[in-house]
Amino acid sequence: MPRELIIPGVSIEVVKEIVPAPLTPSGIVGMLGTASRGPILEPTPVTSYREFADKFGADPSSTLTRDVKMAFYNGVFEVFATRIEGASGKNASLLLKGAKRRDVVRLESKVPGATGNSITVEVDKGSVENSVVMRIRLGDKTEFFDALKMDPASDTYLVNILNTRSTLVKAEDLKPAGIEFPDNNPVVADARLEGGASVPPRIEDWEKALEGLESEPDIDAVYACDVDDPKIHAIINAHCQNMSGDAKNRIGVGTVGRNESIKDIVARAQGLKSDRFVLVAPYGCAASVVGLISKLRYYESPTFKTLQGLTPTDIWTSPQRRYYPSEIMELLKAGVLPIDMHRERGIIVVKGISTTKEQISVTRIADRAVRGVKNVSDNFIGTLNSPGGRLALREKLTEFLTAMTKEGALVPSTDMKSPPFLIDVYSSQLDFAQGIVRVDIAVRPVRAMDYIYSTITVQA
Repeated sequence: MPRELIIPGVSIEVVKEIVPAPLTPSGIVGMLGTASRGPILEPTPVTSYREFADKFGADPSSTLTRDVKMAFYNGVFEVFATRIEGASGKNASLLLKGAKRRDVVRLESKVPGATGNSITVEVDKGSVENSVVMRIRLGDKTEFFDALKMDPASDTYLVNILNTRSTLVKAEDLKPAGIEFPDNNPVVADARLEGGASVPPRIEDWEKALEGLESEPDIDAVYACDVDDPKIHAIINAHCQNMSGDAKNRIGVGTVGRNESIKDIVARAQGLKSDRFVLVAPYGCAASVVGLISKLRYYESPTFKTLQGLTPTDIWTSPQRRYYPSEIMELLKAGVLPIDMHRERGIIVVKGISTTKEQISVTRIADRAVRGVKNVSDNFIGTLNSPGGRLALREKLTEFLTAMTKEGALVPSTDMKSPPFLIDVYSSQLDFAQGIVRVDIAVRPVRAMDYIYSTITVQA
């Protein structure tokens, strides 16, 4: 309200228009799997494979590494990579001996599982008397520590330095009382830690990894790399369903098993009917589909779009054959997203559907609308006490849905009698007394036109 004037003059009030922050781009994927290094159970954003390799390594035997690479081949916008390891694995270790061949130091890998077996250690004379220098390597990562001593009172006590500064190993002092390490500075060249063993992640490990993704509201899709376990797919679907309740809508993606029969695939799909889960067949193609979905605009369908980075053998259920047309029909009827070869287009998605046979693009449009409505409405909390405030909210929501219409995400009915969207903002007397404003919205998402019927009239 302008300041009340006593002396004649002009009083001006500046009112800032509420401008909602722009939505983050669609196409951000959460991917979970094994890697040779990197933080465990910590979602880490990467926007290129090179950045991923710098943080998690490039070991081709790691599921996260293989599938993130395929996702980037197909144009994924951004990946939140989560490394997962079985909690009951065994860490690699190494005993360092003095000149008298007595065990003096035990090194244990801080990298869990079999990956620790690739850590190498070099020990040589240090730059000061009665000390050693250590070089510890894992892949392209090297740690260097000089002037290490075995005196617990020293500022460079080997055990303390490694335990606090090294990200690769920790140390335990084993020397007998009165013996100075390293006993005439023995030289150790390329000793390798041994005994590390990985175990497959348990259900509890996957649940913890998914909990980490709950704090990332911009993720659109979730994929467990190279996992065909129906139990894991079920908890991913449950995660996506739960997140959709708070406008953090996302879609889960899973793969069928290697050489899995059509009958078993159909049974698998029947056990997981959800508009928030996509089951990809055959095995080995799901990461490419995740990347493709991310690359496409949220209102574009993956149907008949080409996948990159795959070879013909990647889409065969066995070395001898591909899916026959009759088998593809069975998969589509069951709500499975099938991959096939097309003479002109290459390796393509036959039809982009979820396990309820809903088009993926329709679900993504609805998700975009939900996020946009929440994004706009959040700015109006506390300002809707008057009809003017509620009218302003309605106008901003209309602007947002009109923008979706201009993009082609929302369309009118084919007879043009029904608009692309309807919106109403209101508050009854009881609602007003309780501080409630209600918004009713109806949207008409564009659908992929999958079938073309042609009538040809031949005139003699």
